[in-house]
Amino acid sequence: MADRFTVLRTNAELRARIAELAAEISRDYENCVTEEHPLLLLCTLRGAVFFAADLARCLTVPAELNFIKVHTYVGKESKLKPEFELGKDIPVKGQRVLILEDIVDTGRTMDCVVRHYYESGADSVEICTMLDKTHARAKGYEKVVPKYAGFEIENEFVVGFGLDCDEKFRLLPDVCVYHSDSEQS
Repeated sequence: MADRFTVLRTNAELRARIAELAAEISRDYENCVTEEHPLLLLCTLRGAVFFAADLARCLTVPAELNFIKVHTYVGKESKLKPEFELGKDIPVKGQRVLILEDIVDTGRTMDCVVRHYYESGADSVEICTMLDKTHARAKGYEKVVPKYAGFEIENEFVVGFGLDCDEKFRLLPDVCVYHSDSEQS
């Protein structure tokens, strides 16, 4: 089974970068969020849970955490139209929103989510992603650019640290390139 994975980013690298991102976010929001009007963190389920938990604990600004779930994948295949399953009705009017995502690839999901929360009255909506596949943006979504990105990666299928393939491998401590059985033959 070990030959099915190539470590792309170790757990130590991930945690160090998350601490750097949290420091950057805290600096950027220190003068515009308060206890009464905290930064609203919206964690995409389930992939970004580990990333979001680690990042939220490192922030030094007032923040609240909530969850959204948007269906975008069936196995390794991306669906054309993302669909909200959870979090569509979170009240965001007048709030600063930071979407916490595990990976931005085609840009379709984040485009849908950002537009939705702006249309729902958020003052600002930004994206913070653990991994960014800028070379995988679908045509028409090239302008979907996270404000905060942990690591830029090539267009490879990755698992671990929350990322999965059909709900498998999510609990691996590192981010690994996944080599399916068919790729090994």
